[in-house]
Amino acid sequence: MNISPLQLVHLAFRRVRVEVDLDHMDRAQREGVDAHSLLEGVLVKTEVGHTRMEENDARGVPYFVTLRVCIDNQPGENDSDRQFTPYLIDIEAGGKVVLGKDAEKLGDPEDLIAVNGPALLWSAIRDQVVAITARMPLGIAMLPSVNFIDAKKPRLAIPSAGAETEPTSSAPKRKRASKVATPVK
Repeated sequence: MNISPLQLVHLAFRRVRVEVDLDHMDRAQREGVDAHSLLEGVLVKTEVGHTRMEENDARGVPYFVTLRVCIDNQPGENDSDRQFTPYLIDIEAGGKVVLGKDAEKLGDPEDLIAVNGPALLWSAIRDQVVAITARMPLGIAMLPSVNFIDAKKPRLAIPSAGAETEPTSSAPKRKRASKVATPVK
């Protein structure tokens, strides 16, 4: 076992809302689903952001990472296979994540934060959903395990010999945020 070069050193919840959706509670009661299958096929919306912090930290480079997870049961255009959950969930967390010294050996620092930062927050949000729903009418609902690998920056193809390339900007990005809606299968 090794200590990760990426450490969540502070976590705070900005929003925590979990409530029963009476419109979809009957189906779940009839089917007697378990904690994990309660959210299978449900559309989970996420908003992810990260910003490099201006402060100095002896441990490495600090970033502020945010993650919002929302399940609103709002019907969409292509919902023929979509499942609905008896819970409406809207939770947002933010945290200070420190990228340790020499972490660039593992990959692009922005990619390390973009992929791993929200994963750290996801586990905290997942735990909150379990804790809150444990005392609700249908019992525990558990968000699935996920990854944020799709948050990596797209890589440019290596040009072939003799091909002309355009200059790229070396200016660092200050903030990147994304909104994604993903059905959980």
